Amino acid sequence: MTRIASPPDQVRSLPIAVRPLAGETVTGYLARLANANALTPRLLRLHVTDIAGISPYRPDLERAAPWAERLGGLPAGHFARDIQRNSMYVRCHHHGWAPYQCRNCGYTQPARAACRRCAQGEETTVHRRGGAVCNRHRRWHIEGGDHDLTAFPEYLHAERCLSGTLWKRGIGLSTGELQLAAVLVGHWTIDTVLNDRLRARMTSFGIGAVDQDTALLVAYPEIVSLTTVLTDPSFASYLLTPRFSTAQQVWALEAAVVTIMHGSTTQRLHEVAQQIVARGKAAVETAYGMRQRATNKRPAALEKALIASSDRHRACLLRHLSTVRIQVLPYEPGVAAPRTRVLDRRRPQPDPAISG
Repeated sequence: MTRIASPPDQVRSLPIAVRPLAGETVTGYLARLANANALTPRLLRLHVTDIAGISPYRPDLERAAPWAERLGGLPAGHFARDIQRNSMYVRCHHHGWAPYQCRNCGYTQPARAACRRCAQGEETTVHRRGGAVCNRHRRWHIEGGDHDLTAFPEYLHAERCLSGTLWKRGIGLSTGELQLAAVLVGHWTIDTVLNDRLRARMTSFGIGAVDQDTALLVAYPEIVSLTTVLTDPSFASYLLTPRFSTAQQVWALEAAVVTIMHGSTTQRLHEVAQQIVARGKAAVETAYGMRQRATNKRPAALEKALIASSDRHRACLLRHLSTVRIQVLPYEPGVAAPRTRVLDRRRPQPDPAISG
């Protein structure tokens, strides 16, 4: 049976209004609004699905933004403007898939936990720019953690870099570049005697050993710095172009890690770097041979082919390549590039797991 929605302007506001956080999701906001008005989140959720004409079975409350705005006494269009303000940069067909900022395209990050101090002690989710640190309260606030960072100002600098420089490159917590840097750092720490700086953080956070699950927390500033280096167009082009040997490129990747971590290379890091470079170069070779479509053998635009191959091979560094800086190999027809509308709908995915 089709559910009929009530017009938002006919919905009465709840008695107690709640000020939304920057980039807060509709789902998180409604839960806080329910608590402020002595309602259960479930009861308000059922009410919203009823007036918005949404199925109550696994509802997508983000579609009920106009009704949430009315219930909370917010200006009409608040959530839509918030989404546009916090949209993530993405390479698209409006600029020929070149690395330029597009005013028409973008997408929101997956929702992540907000700082509970910003939310007055309540749990909610946001999709605003930034990462794992609340610079206002100097706290680590994702993945169920709540750690005081007052003694570690480098975390605040890293957060500003992530929400500024890296955000403009289309990099967030879930796009893959930070995960790639964390894998490199995590494998480096396995066979290395950690310096005093890292051990002080581990003691403060109550962590006994660094692994792939705790590397982001312990080495967040270094991981952000390494991500900045890896996604620099000049460095990424050197790392993946066929102009240089794989041995040279692996050495450059290892050098970037050990320079930032103030250590020396290890056999495990060397093996992981080889895997990353080999996968990236294979993806670039696939891009060189991409056809426009399955029905002809004409070469696809290389900028588009790089983005398509990045998605096909799950090689996030290809999203930061520019054809101006890489050597173009002779064209040999290979796989067909996806249609533009298909590629536009896809979202960046982290690289698959790497073993070392």
